Amino acid sequence: MKAPRVAFVGRHNSGKTTLLLAVLPLLVARGIRIGYLKHAHAGFEIDQPRKDSYRARRTGVLQTIVTGGGQTAVIDDAEELGLDAAIARYARDDLDLLVVEGFKAEPLPKIEVARATLSTELLCLNDRNLIATVTDFDVSPAVPHFGLGDAPAVAAFILSRIGARD
Repeated sequence: MKAPRVAFVGRHNSGKTTLLLAVLPLLVARGIRIGYLKHAHAGFEIDQPRKDSYRARRTGVLQTIVTGGGQTAVIDDAEELGLDAAIARYARDDLDLLVVEGFKAEPLPKIEVARATLSTELLCLNDRNLIATVTDFDVSPAVPHFGLGDAPAVAAFILSRIGARD
């Protein structure tokens, strides 16, 4: 069964990650098995310089797999994957929910996070997939609205969307 998905979207530095770091443990505490997929626009570096996996990647290998201590990481040197391709290739089958950070152009349920100091204009105002907003200012879309510090209410909203009892 394919897990339901919800994307947290918004401008850079809008507070998406901060909100997620407050919401995710609340969902996990309820027994929800969650996957997390983040879109990194500028790329990223998972290895640390002077570590074996970092040095091995610099030799020209196409894939590095690091496993140990109850964790496994796969680093592919390949084209950037779109949302569906990344999920098909890497997402586990036993998830109750896949939380996506970014991928605002994808047709999936979206919770937009916005901060007035950046802009009071929502990026997804006219997106039919917008299911909620989390802001520090008043908004007019006809979807549920939460304050930036209201992680419990956002978690309860997500639980209601995936059919989990609050």
